[in-house]
Amino acid sequence: MLKTKRVWIGLAGVAVLIASSASLPAGPVSAKRKAQAKLLAARAARVDAIRKLAERIRGLTITSETTVKDFVAESDTIQTALMAWLNGMKEVGKPKHMEDGTCEVTMEVKMAQIITTLKTFHKSYYKGNKVRHVDFDKMTVTNKVKILRETGMGAPRLELLDPEPVAIGESALASFTYLRGPAKAFWMANVTGQGRLMAVRAARVDGLRRLGERIGGVFINATTTVRDFVAESDQTDTSMTAFIRGAKEKSILYHDQELIVEVKMAVTLRELLVTLKTWGAKHYRGNRVKTTQFEQLIVRAKDTVISETGMGVPPEKYLKKATVRVRQTAVLARGAPGWATQTVRATGHSAVDAANANAAQAKLMAYRAAELDARRKLAERLNGLMITSSTSVADFVAMNDEIQTSMLTFQQGGRVVPNSQKLLPDGTAQAVVEIELEPLWRTVIYWQRKLNLTIR
Repeated sequence: MLKTKRVWIGLAGVAVLIASSASLPAGPVSAKRKAQAKLLAARAARVDAIRKLAERIRGLTITSETTVKDFVAESDTIQTALMAWLNGMKEVGKPKHMEDGTCEVTMEVKMAQIITTLKTFHKSYYKGNKVRHVDFDKMTVTNKVKILRETGMGAPRLELLDPEPVAIGESALASFTYLRGPAKAFWMANVTGQGRLMAVRAARVDGLRRLGERIGGVFINATTTVRDFVAESDQTDTSMTAFIRGAKEKSILYHDQELIVEVKMAVTLRELLVTLKTWGAKHYRGNRVKTTQFEQLIVRAKDTVISETGMGVPPEKYLKKATVRVRQTAVLARGAPGWATQTVRATGHSAVDAANANAAQAKLMAYRAAELDARRKLAERLNGLMITSSTSVADFVAMNDEIQTSMLTFQQGGRVVPNSQKLLPDGTAQAVVEIELEPLWRTVIYWQRKLNLTIR
């Protein structure tokens, strides 16, 4: 008889239910084991969906000064009641079982249901005075969303799965929410379902990290960014982390020729500003930002969306019949160097031709010469970047003429930083050119895979 431990763990963030394999029969997977694998995957997916919904609900604003997280944090009883309520929710439709053994469960809740439930908790358990019963009615104003929907993903342990994927008919193809076409065939052939979900989770975490960096650079006023504002209080810093974790997953994109998945995460600018205003009222003691500034920004923000895309790859041990080329690509992608997420700049200079009678023409020519100087310096910096401890970008480019051409094309994508072209007091012209390095790293991965190159 199959013994199942009724616990779940987050394996790199992917919900996985553990089943004891002590009494599992050897040989081909039995019908009972297949059924058990489907059940465990569905349970894990449900847990993942509930977790995502809980994070989003906690991020909802009750008033301009209070979030659901603030309300719930005032009582352990309310926190327990909220999770019990979420655990009792029903899924939207039926669980979608994939050919690779994974499962997707979608759950949704209407804003009206959330408001009614929170009012009940307030009446039954709330002892504070920061939130009034009538404040919950304002949630339809402070939050524009009417329905919160999240899809959870889960997978059973590997020993419960068939070693070979089982064809379950064309109708099952539609059950892959994001994995279709050539990408579906490629991922099914080279990675296990659990590995695919772990890659998605890694991409989601990377997307949240990038989103946090992007949000930190948003200006509240002419001299203060969100990063500056948050840094003045440990409580605000912690709240920012929680806010980012509640970001919405907008899309998932699987590459069709390499084991890389992209997840796009997003929040609205209005949500951010409303939340910052709440934190400011509670924890901010500085004088660089005033509450009225947030109110003005909230009015102008409208429905502006802030989004970032993260990338992830499956752990090597979850690759199945992948070729050496595919394995090298996955390992290389997972071991991306620190510079792969950075943007680099180079400053160029040039002298203005004083002998040119046309001053305007001389100025433009000096700007152009300064830009070319900046691009030359930028190219030198790019060539010096290290892919591994012993291989630089210059070494990699030298391996093949096609790579060299691709590198030149990439460098042409560098842009002049706005307002960086100017005349200096000494009479010289200056220009700053910048370029994002993520496309360069993806170029390295692409050519390594296509040409089957070994990078040591």
